Amino acid sequence: MDELEFALKSIEGSPFEEFAMAFLREEGFVVQESGGSGPDGGWDARVEMGDKHGIAHASKRKDWKRKLRQDAKKVKDLEDDRNEDYDLFVFVSSRGIQGDKQLEIEDEIEDEYGWKLILYHRDNILGELRQNKQRLATDYLDVDLEEKHDHLEEVKSLLDERLELIQNREEGASDLVGDPAVALHIIPNGVFSKDKVRASSEIPEPPVLGDLHPYTVTRGKSTFAHGRGGSENNHDSYAILRNDGLYESVTTKCIRRGVDDRLWIRGHIGQGGVALDAYVVLAAREATSALADLGFSGTAFVYLSFIDAGDVRLETAGLNKRGLYHEPPSIGTDLYTTEYGVLQIGSDEVIAGLEPVLSEVWRQLGEKDGTANIEDGKWARGSFTSNRETLIEEGQR
Repeated sequence: MDELEFALKSIEGSPFEEFAMAFLREEGFVVQESGGSGPDGGWDARVEMGDKHGIAHASKRKDWKRKLRQDAKKVKDLEDDRNEDYDLFVFVSSRGIQGDKQLEIEDEIEDEYGWKLILYHRDNILGELRQNKQRLATDYLDVDLEEKHDHLEEVKSLLDERLELIQNREEGASDLVGDPAVALHIIPNGVFSKDKVRASSEIPEPPVLGDLHPYTVTRGKSTFAHGRGGSENNHDSYAILRNDGLYESVTTKCIRRGVDDRLWIRGHIGQGGVALDAYVVLAAREATSALADLGFSGTAFVYLSFIDAGDVRLETAGLNKRGLYHEPPSIGTDLYTTEYGVLQIGSDEVIAGLEPVLSEVWRQLGEKDGTANIEDGKWARGSFTSNRETLIEEGQR
């Protein structure tokens, strides 16, 4: 999967709606969007091309044929209610659709409703973007099609480079004290192609993982922040946001040493503190907002890493009758990095994108069902308030 395919697969919600509208306009349609949208990223718009007019829908759903039929019925109801006579039904899908399936559904719609179905799907969208609509790829997907590279490999190489610097306590990690560490990386899809800002004064302040009130300084082509723990030149957490969009935050304060002299990560919000999951959610929300302010759009990769953390265990709410924590397994390796998750830049609904990343961590630490804090893309366990402001509560996405 190349960079463009990844971007089209990952874009969701309002960004997908905006992209689809722009794509239809580039195809020659006059588009008047209704402003309504569905939970799957579907939307309605009036469209015209020459003397033909009708309604357009777009969707990310895997069951594209069922969704298309449902939308066609809605369009028919609209046509009858308004006593109008449509010529066109336009459907934009990010899914791949085989040629014979497309011909079948085109005939079905014409036979049942008398409309001409114009169907855009993944393969012809990608072809148009590569051949004729490169500007759309840049503006809506943050993909520069003039750049040729193996995108996922480059992102992973960038991550590996940053993790090595953290392990060696170099660059941003040079003042980091304590062992072990947790690192959060958010890397926009356009990290290798987006025009970079020239001055650090234009780079937003990065959130610090595990610290809600950091100190911020500027350093050349980046903005740097550190937590309040430690001393003037030694800190237990930091964050950096570079002018190419790389966000990195590292903390040693989320891992504590218990009375048993073992190392623990807190798994749930309670009187004893805030869960790692909650800190990751808070940092990711602010980081994706900062990337939007920096000029990025579309999607970003998110990774969570544990450095020199082989003996760390997960502290959960499950206590036995004697009040002692059960014996969970440790991470088991000095460097552990999750598979990537995907976040929508500029959206504060990051929990669904983080769920597979955080669940992978919980499974690595012996919880086979994954994180207990998130269910179906929503926060499911506890709330967190700071300075009378509720930052996380049950039901948030």
